[in-house]
Amino acid sequence: MARSSMRFSLLVAALAASAVAASAASAGNVPSSVTTALIGGNCGSTAQVFAPYGDQRAYYFTSDGGFEGGGAGWTFTGGTKVVAGNETSYLHSSSDRSSLLIPNGGTATSPALCFGLLYPGIRMMTSGSGTLHVQVVAHGLLGALSVLDGGTVAVNGGWAPTQVISTTLSQLNIPVGTKSIQIVLSSTGNVQVDDLYIDPFLSR
Repeated sequence: MARSSMRFSLLVAALAASAVAASAASAGNVPSSVTTALIGGNCGSTAQVFAPYGDQRAYYFTSDGGFEGGGAGWTFTGGTKVVAGNETSYLHSSSDRSSLLIPNGGTATSPALCFGLLYPGIRMMTSGSGTLHVQVVAHGLLGALSVLDGGTVAVNGGWAPTQVISTTLSQLNIPVGTKSIQIVLSSTGNVQVDDLYIDPFLSR
């Protein structure tokens, strides 16, 4: 119990220090390279793609998150495959034509994705019938891995955005200095996924 309490206190302190560093960097007091080394981030341009659904957060688009590249860099198991037919809101581009089908028991593992300790959310579009389970694999500075539970999303019907899948509480177990993650999606039933985005808190 004491060890767990100490680990929790150290991790909270590290995250607090990261937040202070980020604030100082935004004020111009600390070089951005120092902040990025400590808390990750700087993942590219963002947009309020979920604004039509009342979400004003600004997200960055993940690597082949719309599966227009055939799932380039992704790893699929259990019959998971890229199929014709885009999500109907065309969040990423009106020219997109593909999405990902994850059948019962199938999985999809993303390539390494840019991440920061203050990046609190993942969101995507889904359709079909079943559940979608989300895991986050964090890559630490020394190559250590932490596999974190992002939760389970109920999917029932036509294309709709998931709720924001929060990584905030899980970040207490993410190694300080994490700069990349992989997202692992698995399903019960037949679930389609499209337009996977990550919300960088530092962009707001």
